[in-house]
Amino acid sequence: MHMKTITLVAVLLSAGAVWSGNASDNVQAATPLVPVNLVTAQPPVAMVLHTIIIYNSPGSWKREALWDEYVVTLSNQGTQPLTVASASLADSSGTSYAASASMRALEKESTILEQRCFDAGLAFARAAEPAAVTVGGGIRLIGATGGVTDASASLAVGAAVVPVPAFYTRKIVSLSKQYFADEFKQRCLALPMTLAPGEARAGSLFFPMVPNPRALNLHWSNGIASGELALPLDSVHGLHVQAPAPAVAPPHP
Repeated sequence: MHMKTITLVAVLLSAGAVWSGNASDNVQAATPLVPVNLVTAQPPVAMVLHTIIIYNSPGSWKREALWDEYVVTLSNQGTQPLTVASASLADSSGTSYAASASMRALEKESTILEQRCFDAGLAFARAAEPAAVTVGGGIRLIGATGGVTDASASLAVGAAVVPVPAFYTRKIVSLSKQYFADEFKQRCLALPMTLAPGEARAGSLFFPMVPNPRALNLHWSNGIASGELALPLDSVHGLHVQAPAPAVAPPHP
């Protein structure tokens, strides 16, 4: 059965907010998140990407964390329990990276990926922000061929208003290993995960530091159907890619 997918894109940037910074330098102050708010829906499942927390960026809670934290809300708008079996992040070459629930594995994979980029002569940068995080004004719906259904549009708009959990903006209170382990566990959406009809759950999907991510993919089933929900990430192009140095004009003769 063919299912139509739509993407609702809403980029809402708070005044003066930036991607780069040292949010963990002051362990008493919480740095405001930079909303991205990308939404995609394929009934009965919807996904909101609230923000991406990268190396020493606003919202980061561990100094020099070697992973990317995709803060999402996943929702089941169907009448059957829905299982999210796995999540993956595709890069610009089509290589997929699975979400992980292990800090150690994420750090190892990020280090390997970073070295691989350097060996290939790619301009990898841990703290490089996207080249552009705006996609035009307001909200736009992108429908599959044949148009956007009212049900899909309603599902996406409804999912878009789910707020980021309050603990994402709380103060950092400790630098102990146990604190970081507990914080990671609280944030992490461990997969597979089953959502009851009408249930929405917010948390983080953790990936290695993937430059130029192309899409965030969810693999789901509900006993009646199964599928893959893909969220295009064009609006965060340039993530972990070092910007070229500005051209210098030659001196006048």
